Amino acid sequence: MSNIKDLNTSFKTMRTISLACIIGFVVVAVSAGYGFYKVTQDAGRRVYVVTNSGSAAALAVQEDTHTPFEARNMVKGFMKTMFGHDQYTFKQNLDAALPLIEGSGGRRIFENFNRGQVLQNYQRYSARSVLDVDSIYLDMKTRPYSGRVYTKQRIFIGDQQRQSLPMAAKFNLVETDRSDENPYGLLITNFDYIAYNPPVSREEKEFLQQQEAERQRRLRDAAAGAGVAPPPGYSTPAPADGSPAAPGAVPPSQ
Repeated sequence: MSNIKDLNTSFKTMRTISLACIIGFVVVAVSAGYGFYKVTQDAGRRVYVVTNSGSAAALAVQEDTHTPFEARNMVKGFMKTMFGHDQYTFKQNLDAALPLIEGSGGRRIFENFNRGQVLQNYQRYSARSVLDVDSIYLDMKTRPYSGRVYTKQRIFIGDQQRQSLPMAAKFNLVETDRSDENPYGLLITNFDYIAYNPPVSREEKEFLQQQEAERQRRLRDAAAGAGVAPPPGYSTPAPADGSPAAPGAVPPSQ
């Protein structure tokens, strides 16, 4: 009887040990499989960067994404640097701005500066230019991104401001590698000048309508005080799009 009990005890012990070994083997197998999967995934994303000092392995990052804030900040910085300088910062600013625009577009702007003798005029008249960015409009729904920028360039001779020139341009933005010279990872392409005609926002339209309505009211009050009828063109409200009515012009009947 004692031998039977010992046999049962030994069987239970062996069964427990066997189950523990099986569970341990499964855990090890799953861990090894997951580790192998991670290694193969990283190996597939591994690239080699060749430099003057040799080659180094690196993991490829996922596709970079750019926000409208980043793109707008890049365009603003480019415009202020490319078109705002004096005789001391001319070369430095161009060196900083040119990596942000494609080669042909940058050369065209630089050649325009040379033809206009911009640097020579800075030196001759102690002049400088300052660029103020009024607005930037971006369309980042499709690639390549597109946009327009509206600015005003102020020209100073000594301490006196001589001119304020409106300037606008359209452009595309393509994605490129980030670098020390271009930390944004965006490159300006198809840069071209356009007429300065920025879109009018809803708030600006409402302000123009209120301004025109106030002007019409003052004209009517002045005409009534003088005892004369106001001209027909001045008694009409501003057009629906918010643009002020031309003096003396009667809008067409609806």
